[in-house]
Amino acid sequence: MFTTTTKIAWASLIRRRTRSVLLVLMIAVSLWGLLFMEGIYDGMTEQMIANALRSDSGHISLFGKGYRLDPDLSRWINRDQEVLAVLDKDPRVKSAVTRLKQDGLVATAHYSRGAVLLGIDLEAEEEHGQLGSYLDQGDFTFGKKGRQAIIGYKLAEKLHVRIGSKIIISAQDSQQEVSSLPVRISGILKTNNMALDEHAVLLSQGQMQRLLSMENGAAQIAVLLHDETALAQVQEDLSRQFPELDVQRWDELYPALLQSREMMKVFNMVTNMLIFCVAALGIFGVMLVSVLERLREFGIMLAIGTRFSEITRIILAESFFMGFLGYGLGALIGFSTLYYFKIYGLDLNMFSDAFAEFGMDAVTYAIIRPSYFITALVAVIVATLLSVPIPLRVLKKSKPIEAINAI
Repeated sequence: MFTTTTKIAWASLIRRRTRSVLLVLMIAVSLWGLLFMEGIYDGMTEQMIANALRSDSGHISLFGKGYRLDPDLSRWINRDQEVLAVLDKDPRVKSAVTRLKQDGLVATAHYSRGAVLLGIDLEAEEEHGQLGSYLDQGDFTFGKKGRQAIIGYKLAEKLHVRIGSKIIISAQDSQQEVSSLPVRISGILKTNNMALDEHAVLLSQGQMQRLLSMENGAAQIAVLLHDETALAQVQEDLSRQFPELDVQRWDELYPALLQSREMMKVFNMVTNMLIFCVAALGIFGVMLVSVLERLREFGIMLAIGTRFSEITRIILAESFFMGFLGYGLGALIGFSTLYYFKIYGLDLNMFSDAFAEFGMDAVTYAIIRPSYFITALVAVIVATLLSVPIPLRVLKKSKPIEAINAI
């Protein structure tokens, strides 16, 4: 019976080929647009989060108690090596780095700006978050003697400096004295992390310790995990093991980025609703017109004893054929498009200045998630089911003899 039903439904679609093809194309193009927008927008959001994780917070950051409210040198982490040893033994931890941090001033002969001075280990940072990949100009090095500096590109623009320029950095040391240090710029970074690009001056940890008269300790320990789902448990374990430290997740340090991710979920839901409405209206329109055009045909079928349930199955089969063909074509084109942009990226360098203002990369790499296709499939199935009741009601109300004589 089902074989006969599907044959009749398929023959009906073939008989109205143009209309069927147009509806399938409409569903496919709508679905392609949905998948493309979901993949690209999620890619933008995840790249912003990845930039923040790699260049600053990691999945988890450890600070001394009260350091974030009052970043004084006395609130640095004194047990940094002990913490690193514990993290090194934890199989959930991918990498961890220590950073020395102090607010200060950076000046040239003509300009001066407030800055965040960061003492880092370049090799460890490269292994931790591939910080060198953000290098925009110059070299990713502090020089042979470790006395050069790397700064953010926006800070370099404000100071009107370039590679090789000399700058004076000043900060309050552990003796409550103002300490200064002349350095030359060896590299300029563009991380798309606005806090770093606008304020960061990177120094070697040895140089930073001499500037601040600090022999040991760290302002921050940034931790990257193998699996983000273990985030809450690792935070709880570290908080219990080191109660004197403030253990923060990345979403607590960057709530705006978490909001961006949540906004993308809402945006995707709204977009899915739009696709659902487009598909539902398209299938509904085609099925209604199809039923009205075939009242005579259905009337004859009812008159010769065909049960109404069998005609219902034929109409359902037609709508499902069109829905699934549209879904299959749209999913195939959508996946191919996303896969291309996942490998090669969507180059929007013509808007790079505008993207930089929001801390976004000009080249966006798409993301492909199974949930995109599952959600779209559910939307098409629901749209197909909801598009059929009204045409069936119209057919139900018509009487066979009236239907035969109606046309």
